[in-house]
Amino acid sequence: MGDINPPYIIEKEYSMPKGIIGGLYGNTGQVLSEGNIYNFNVEIVDGGIRNQQEIEFELSPEGSVKVIYGTGATKPTKAPAPKQKQKQKENISSPSKLVGKNILLTEEK
Repeated sequence: MGDINPPYIIEKEYSMPKGIIGGLYGNTGQVLSEGNIYNFNVEIVDGGIRNQQEIEFELSPEGSVKVIYGTGATKPTKAPAPKQKQKQKENISSPSKLVGKNILLTEEK
């Protein structure tokens, strides 16, 4: 067959799919997005929605609408990764690096 390659995770900026609310009547409605139609119940709506409104939404792994972010909704954002401080090595051979530093040199007998 072939070699088994390790799984590679490619991290990219996550963007939620966008769609348009259609057929909103009572407690049910539809999201129209990229040629797909998703049915939903208003219980999953965060914020306010109306027919013909452009919204962002999340899908579950099964392909159903998990949450719809309407007007006034708080959308999740990916927090930036904390920057790690790199430890700088001191170069004792350079006299300019030693200015203002107290270094005690001792001899072993």
